[in-house]
Amino acid sequence: MKKIKRLCGLFILCYVHIGWAQPILDANVYAVRKIQVEGNLFVDTDLLIALSGLQEGAIIDSSSQQIRRSIRKIAKHDGIKSVAIYLSEVDQINHLATFVIRVEEHPQLVNYLLEGLTQKDRKVLLESVAIDRHVALSPLFLQKTIAKIKNFFLEKGFRDVQLSTELIPSQTMDQKITLKIKIHKGKKSTVHKITLEGNNHLDTDLLLYNIKALKEAPHFTLVQDILKKSITLAPIRKGGLLLQLPKTIDEVKRYLFSHVSFFPSVFTEEKYLKSKENLILFYQSKGFRDVHIAAECLKPSRGGKLNIYLKINEGKQYTIRHIKWVGNYVYSDQVLDKWLNLQEGRIYDPVYITSRFTPGITAPTIRDLYANNGYFNFSAEVVETSLEDNQVDLEIRIQEGKQFTIRQVDIIGNTLTHDYVIRRELLTLPGEKYNEGLVRASIRNLAMLRLFKHEKLNPDIQPNQTESRVDLIYSVEEQPQFDIKLNCSSGQGIMAGLELGSNNVSLTNLFRGKIPIGGAQELHLTAQMNGKDYKNFTFSFQEPWLWLKAHPYIFSISFNSAFQNALYIGNNALDDWVGLNIFPVGKQDKKSTIYSIGSRVGLGKKFAKYWEIHWGVDYHYHRYASYPLLQDRTKRSGPVYDFTLDFALQYCSINNPNYPTSGASWSNFLTLTPPYTLLGCTSSAATAIPQLKEFGKFIMDGYYFKRLFGNCVLHFRGHVGFLHSLSRKEIGPFERFYLGGTSSTPIKLLGTNFVTLRGYPDESLTPEDYTRKIKGGVLFNKLVSELRYPVALAPICCYLLGFVEIGDSWLNYKEFNLYNMRKSIGGGIRLILPIPLIPMLGLDFGYRLDPVKDIRNAKSSFEYHFTLAPSIR
Repeated sequence: MKKIKRLCGLFILCYVHIGWAQPILDANVYAVRKIQVEGNLFVDTDLLIALSGLQEGAIIDSSSQQIRRSIRKIAKHDGIKSVAIYLSEVDQINHLATFVIRVEEHPQLVNYLLEGLTQKDRKVLLESVAIDRHVALSPLFLQKTIAKIKNFFLEKGFRDVQLSTELIPSQTMDQKITLKIKIHKGKKSTVHKITLEGNNHLDTDLLLYNIKALKEAPHFTLVQDILKKSITLAPIRKGGLLLQLPKTIDEVKRYLFSHVSFFPSVFTEEKYLKSKENLILFYQSKGFRDVHIAAECLKPSRGGKLNIYLKINEGKQYTIRHIKWVGNYVYSDQVLDKWLNLQEGRIYDPVYITSRFTPGITAPTIRDLYANNGYFNFSAEVVETSLEDNQVDLEIRIQEGKQFTIRQVDIIGNTLTHDYVIRRELLTLPGEKYNEGLVRASIRNLAMLRLFKHEKLNPDIQPNQTESRVDLIYSVEEQPQFDIKLNCSSGQGIMAGLELGSNNVSLTNLFRGKIPIGGAQELHLTAQMNGKDYKNFTFSFQEPWLWLKAHPYIFSISFNSAFQNALYIGNNALDDWVGLNIFPVGKQDKKSTIYSIGSRVGLGKKFAKYWEIHWGVDYHYHRYASYPLLQDRTKRSGPVYDFTLDFALQYCSINNPNYPTSGASWSNFLTLTPPYTLLGCTSSAATAIPQLKEFGKFIMDGYYFKRLFGNCVLHFRGHVGFLHSLSRKEIGPFERFYLGGTSSTPIKLLGTNFVTLRGYPDESLTPEDYTRKIKGGVLFNKLVSELRYPVALAPICCYLLGFVEIGDSWLNYKEFNLYNMRKSIGGGIRLILPIPLIPMLGLDFGYRLDPVKDIRNAKSSFEYHFTLAPSIR
């Protein structure tokens, strides 16, 4: 009996276990026996199974949401056009089934064709809009591709661009398609007229000038406006002078903008939005805080031109009633009021106020005041606390933060230049307070070394907020340091020059058996030759950081040797035809020679920001034999002893040595000889060429650069030179000024100073003393104005320029006349190459506005000048 009970219990237990392992399934519920995929040619089978979420052995309700979710996931794939899931090989007894995923794919793109474009346009388009091959040609892909192409042309100003597509099936491959895109660009949309309505307080010309991004159709009404004001005497009635001049550069630009326009603006949506933004910001800067554009309209006209209509709602003009400072503990309210420079009662200008709390570009701001004193996390918020009766109360909430110090300064990227060369130019030192102005000044110092690529100089500032410290990492990229320069001029035949050297030499490494580079020392060997009649060899060395009595000095030394034969120049038929003097016909006189040898030693020092002072001693010995030095062509022989002391004071704040966009440079050079006459050291024999040079010479050069818009730069420079005798005698034949052209063959003995003036032949403006047979002026003056526009800045710097030059030289001080100087206009191009062989190429064409006597190409007023090196003045 007991055995029977045990068997029954065991049977019941087994029955229960079997019931749990094999539940009774509904008719629509199946266990996945296998998963199959059909219809896919390009999409991977495993990928589709993974997207479906189905797994073998899983129990699936074929009518549940799970199947629908699987279909939706697969359908999201770009290559799938349609998808369905059905059951196959269904076992109703065991509720097993094979799940089959059936897909229909989009055809695959095998190639594409662009019609309606030139080869150049096609290349530019494909550089901006990439069209991938072997992708699914889905409607979404087509839509995105067409949208990208259309946006590309819209950004270029083609508002009427039209596109159409055609799918061409492959005849050899299934599901392979070639996409043909037909593009009709149409004409570029340019702005014809901008009409403003509702501007009751601000002049339309003023608003159009400040829009800047869009300009109207070309027009030239400058002469018409000047004549109108002259005839109607409008300026006089307003209390000014006839044709009164604008007071600022901005007023000059605004006046020219209103009356001179040569190129219309291409209309793009980006420019249009930017113009409206500029219009609102300018209105707000005049106190109209509530200004908005009430209505706008774009009306197309003929030839793809657009007329823009804007209706402005100016609102009220607000003034400042009260300014309150909150959160300032380092600087008092009075100090911050002075830096803000915005008194109560002035027009409310939120644009100006915001700019005072951002880094200053042309002038220091309140943010610079804090950032230059270590407050790295400084921030400010300007809040309008009250608006009543067209008056605004402002509360400026300042968060000064903690004062940061510099933890460490690292340098990376200097593969040639030694660390100490870079560190001595850095003004940021570990342990000192963080100073953002010194960081920018350090970057400028590194750029002026001309050892690194200017555009790659980038300080990486890494703050540690917990410790209130920053790490500075200066990243540099080396430039080619070895110079192999070729230059050429055609003053009296081809003058060829070769310069070998580097501005990154290290003599210390040379004595240590290492590669002699990386010390920022300058070493140059220069050779100039003009066939057999002129040879000049120079060796120069400069140490920019020589320690004397615990102070760094700039030390320089040079040696020079020159030899020159007399050459009697005749004209060549080819030179007469081209208007140059490249292949002169001449007879060399080997018995007429000049031999010169000498050296110079100099010291310099940086004594303030941007300021340097230099002084030096120069001695040269010259021996001339049967040489016609003077204009009477009389052959003379004898020695000349040339001992001079020179002093220089220089200021330089330009921001880029290759293409300056801001800053100034000012140089003063004074050269003196001992007063031999006063000391009684003159030779007893009276000669036309004294044996001892005795003179005083002063030259001043000034440069100024101003960014007008973008990278367009206005450049002014002026040069003046004076030569005087140190005794009561007349000024001798030495160190005189030669003017005209861009190249000259110097006579080392005479020490001539050549000054360029484009538009005139070489030396054509040099005066002569026919009585004393001396050539060269004792005084010169030159003024230049250039407008520069860059075509490219890196890696090759290329810019176009237009110039106006005025200059002249005089034989004595009595003839000095600023109102009768020679003038020229013209243009040119400069190409600064990143290769050492030819550092710069220049081509200028000048048109002289004043006649010059006794020049052989007087039949033409144009002169072409080709240069391979920049000129000093």
